[in-house]
Amino acid sequence: MKVKQHKVRGEDRWCVDGKVNGKRKRMFFATKSDAKQWLKAEASDTNQQHWWLGLTYGERSDLISAFNRAKEDGFSLLSAVETPAVQGRGKTYLKKMTLAEAVGHLKEDTRFKRREAQPKPSGFLGDKVWACLAEQSQATLASTLRNFRDYIGCNRQCASITSEQIREWVEVGGVKHKEWEKVTKRCYLKTAQNFFNWLIKKDVVTENPVLKLEVIKCDPKEPEILTIKQCRDFMEITREHHAEMLPFAALNLFCGIRPSEVRRLNQSNISFDCKEVTLLGKQTKTRRKRFVDMSENCIAWMMIGSTLPIVDVQHKWEKLLATAKKEMNINRRWPHDCLRHSYCSYHLAFHENAAKTALQAGHTEDVLFDHYRKPIKKSEAAKFWNIFPEKTEELAA
Repeated sequence: MKVKQHKVRGEDRWCVDGKVNGKRKRMFFATKSDAKQWLKAEASDTNQQHWWLGLTYGERSDLISAFNRAKEDGFSLLSAVETPAVQGRGKTYLKKMTLAEAVGHLKEDTRFKRREAQPKPSGFLGDKVWACLAEQSQATLASTLRNFRDYIGCNRQCASITSEQIREWVEVGGVKHKEWEKVTKRCYLKTAQNFFNWLIKKDVVTENPVLKLEVIKCDPKEPEILTIKQCRDFMEITREHHAEMLPFAALNLFCGIRPSEVRRLNQSNISFDCKEVTLLGKQTKTRRKRFVDMSENCIAWMMIGSTLPIVDVQHKWEKLLATAKKEMNINRRWPHDCLRHSYCSYHLAFHENAAKTALQAGHTEDVLFDHYRKPIKKSEAAKFWNIFPEKTEELAA
């Protein structure tokens, strides 16, 4: 670029003439010193020129449009950019957290000797430990979220996870590509939704991607229950092969107490005089204290068994179910929660009082009709409460 003197409307003017970025540029000044000073400043300001040249035409166009729009609205372009940062809406200003860090760890596993080498409670799972969530629920959450973590990737930033990736996770069946049923997919999406709600509270993401997915509709499933003969056979198999587990089986079948709740009971919870089982809030799934009536046949079966608690009860319960499945010639999986389902169905049919049945089982009437109750004749239900140890041969005949 050169400085030249020109006559403009009869007056002397100094012109800086040359090319900038391939385009001709002319600037006029009143004095020669002003022209040289501008030329010197333009020549030394190479950083801005190189930065501008490094932008694409689309980026330059966006910058010019943004500048003009901000100018029209009465604020600077810089203030427009800083607004999302102040309000916490921009992804750049959210907390950085990988999926592995977000999922975290549960408390130390007492089965391992080297506890110092185990990770401390952290992340979403660590918060659930702190909130005193039931251990079984903690294990279920951990299993689901670890599957999600391994499928998406441990080092993936949580803010970059999309609803399409979450949908793909449930469609392909996770890491092991299993064929999940609709109810399983729905439960897993619910867990993922709770997980992202936690991330929102931690300022890691701004929205829940699970909410962008449609809710999976599940058809109501008919509860599976045991027939009177199967109930009688199950108790006889328990007495013959696993007599120690008779109290556990009786409380599950004839009182409808959940297996997870029976595991927390001891003999002080049982009152044979009052014919009642007292479950404290810390022993129930719903964390609410309740009282369950004991039928005569339940007491009879418990009297010939061992006392509570039972050592290594979970392992022994699984062995009992495996033996019962084999002896009863059940060629498929053991019907889920069929003992409790049987109790609810027979109790409702016999007493004809949904509120009472729901109160004994520890859930609402809506849950009773949706998941536990199967229509049974009252005459058939009466036989259920007549399954005694000394009457099995008589009933079989």
